[in-house]
Amino acid sequence: MPWSEDHKEATRERILGAAASAIREHGPDGVSVAAIMKSAGLTHGGFYAHFASKEALIAEAITRARAETFAYLEGTAVGAGGEPPELADIADAYLSIKHWEHPERGCVLAACGAELARAQDQVSASCGENVHDYVRWMSRHSRASQSRERTRGATGALAAMVGGMILARAADDAEEAARILAAVRSFVRRGLKED
Repeated sequence: MPWSEDHKEATRERILGAAASAIREHGPDGVSVAAIMKSAGLTHGGFYAHFASKEALIAEAITRARAETFAYLEGTAVGAGGEPPELADIADAYLSIKHWEHPERGCVLAACGAELARAQDQVSASCGENVHDYVRWMSRHSRASQSRERTRGATGALAAMVGGMILARAADDAEEAARILAAVRSFVRRGLKED
């Protein structure tokens, strides 16, 4: 008897979840279809019933990883007085030790953005869309009154946040990483006040 559509969709979601984590932890070139399927509790043979290629999976997994990061940041960032979080609050949550400790659950851009941008067309296009989606999403959390200012602030904050996380993960130890993250949080907050 063939699998139900619900079962197929649930299986596909398990594969996407496993791929999103694996790509963030090992990079797109550091994962194999077999390893992703094993992590999802499946055999390699069923992969092509869900995805046309490894590149198609990675492209979709990038989108999945972004959505997971947005959900994490919105659930973690705290606005003043119980208000919705502002862009500076989002930056504080992003530039946290918790995010630093868990690249497999964090931002795909900080984990392997340069690798994704150099990847094949479908993957690099997904990476580019990811950047645009981050800027749009972050702009909605900006206090700036004009759309152009919100976009500029979000773009600058995103660049500092991703770069800061990459630098912190390259540090020798947790203390140095914490200093880097604190410096970038302060830098982003000052920059947003000037906008």
